[in-house]
Amino acid sequence: MAERRFARARSHRLVAMLTGLLAMAMLSACVSIPNNSSPQPLGSLERHQPTRNVPTPRPGMDPEILVRDFLKASVQPGSGHLAARQFLTQDASNSWDDQGGALLLDEINVLSDDRTDDTITVRVNGENTGELQPSGQLIPSSGRIETRLSLRRVEGQWRIDGPLPVGVMMDREQFEASYRPHVLYYPSTDDQHLVADPRWLYAGADQLADQLIGLLIAGPVDDLRGAVTNEFPARSSLHGSIESLPSGGVRLDLAGLNGLGDADRNRLAAQIIWTLSDADISGPYVIDADGAPLNERRAAGWQTRDVESLDPSPPAGALGLHIVRGGSLQAVADNAVTPVPGPLGTTRSLLAADISADAGRVAAVSTNIAPGPAPRLSLGIGDYGAEMTPVLEGETITRPSFAGDSRTVWVVVDENRVTQVTQSPGVGQVTEAEVDSTAIRSVAQGAITELQISQDGARAAMIVGGQVVLAIVERRSDGRLVLSNPRGAAALNIAGAVSLDWLSSETLVIARSAADGPVVQLRIDGTPPGALPSGNLTPPVTSVVAGQSTIYAADSRGVLRLGSTNDEPDQYWSEITPTMGSNAIPVLPH
Repeated sequence: MAERRFARARSHRLVAMLTGLLAMAMLSACVSIPNNSSPQPLGSLERHQPTRNVPTPRPGMDPEILVRDFLKASVQPGSGHLAARQFLTQDASNSWDDQGGALLLDEINVLSDDRTDDTITVRVNGENTGELQPSGQLIPSSGRIETRLSLRRVEGQWRIDGPLPVGVMMDREQFEASYRPHVLYYPSTDDQHLVADPRWLYAGADQLADQLIGLLIAGPVDDLRGAVTNEFPARSSLHGSIESLPSGGVRLDLAGLNGLGDADRNRLAAQIIWTLSDADISGPYVIDADGAPLNERRAAGWQTRDVESLDPSPPAGALGLHIVRGGSLQAVADNAVTPVPGPLGTTRSLLAADISADAGRVAAVSTNIAPGPAPRLSLGIGDYGAEMTPVLEGETITRPSFAGDSRTVWVVVDENRVTQVTQSPGVGQVTEAEVDSTAIRSVAQGAITELQISQDGARAAMIVGGQVVLAIVERRSDGRLVLSNPRGAAALNIAGAVSLDWLSSETLVIARSAADGPVVQLRIDGTPPGALPSGNLTPPVTSVVAGQSTIYAADSRGVLRLGSTNDEPDQYWSEITPTMGSNAIPVLPH
């Protein structure tokens, strides 16, 4: 188990280290929750003195500097943004409605307009990089915004006198120093996976575990509700504060769980354990419910190994890098390339492939060489090393993507028909379902040239007309599959995309046609994308795949690898020697 934890830690560190190389710094956002309560909106906390990690008014401040410091102090959510209110007149403080969302501003300008000895009007404008919801969800956005503020002297010192917009405006750089990302986990609708729900918490807040569990009980963000469930009943609550145990670990007491069966309780425990574990809150986790252990067999405490089947970052399989080259599938190992067993290793018609996470199944797109007016491409599914079963045809078919299990594959046929194909075990019966992707057209137009499903099956990442689009995979009550709540390129600011893949269920890697920043990384937590090292890549980069510890990209020379050495991120891509000088397309199990 120690090796298991180490492997998990390495994969999370790699994502963190790669993020540290991004050209853009990550944003942050917050929500604070008092003890013994459900989550509350920003600014609804009991009033305390502001912390000392944000600016405070100083005698003799210029109006422009005072406004800038006000935006920095606004990142402190406690006591109804008391730290920021120190920069306001009493009338402005009384009238300021700080509830609701908060805008994160970058490249801020403060420009003076009308001025007298005792009054001044300023224009504040900045780049809107995201909107923080009261739940702690950060939604990316773009575009410059401007507002006007009036200031007047109070006892010889400048103070903001309004009018203040509803909500909060915050300085993005101050966010980077003041907030931290955290992940809540909810079961997928098929109960087979835990799905990430990123939130942002103020780093100066106390009792992090209480905040996380309070948010977890409150439920997922709105746009994720169609893809997950929540094992916490509607009236459940955290009773008291989570306690640290003298021998290590934590104890928490829940209420309102009467009526939950064993399977429900185990999934609920998994939600708690992985949420706390990913926040570096270690076990054992002693979980009581309604005055008794949540599970009598775990009365002494749960460990991550007790819910390992729902590990949101399961260990990678032994099967490593493959390539599609010369129309066949080949395995790369020990600095050599070997055709895979079976027909895929000998064919010359293979165009694209995906391998399931358990390395047992392959989905392959091939040229259909049948005579006559038959469609040009076909999708086949089968066991690794065995014959492929043809399941559908089309003029165009995107690179296939396994979705959460080894029996379900997603593709896009004829540029816009999103399709899920499921092959039952044993008899091999194939079920084809067309996915409702109507909402995608509201954020991007053009052909869908790439679609990849996250490892937990809850999210779809697409390239639509060269733009990156994210959507939620939702199964409606009538059984229909829908791509809902799309987030488009206007907010993500990624254009010229040619390939993408999931590094984890929370992070995407994207190849672009641009020579400047040809490979970028994007997290689903609302932070901006940023470029990965590209010094020894030779554009164009045409394909990218990612595993827990490594990214592979195909450029004009061959396939290259970016990973880590001794837990430090590589600064350069390393060549996969046997792929150099060929049009190889990398393939990794998912």
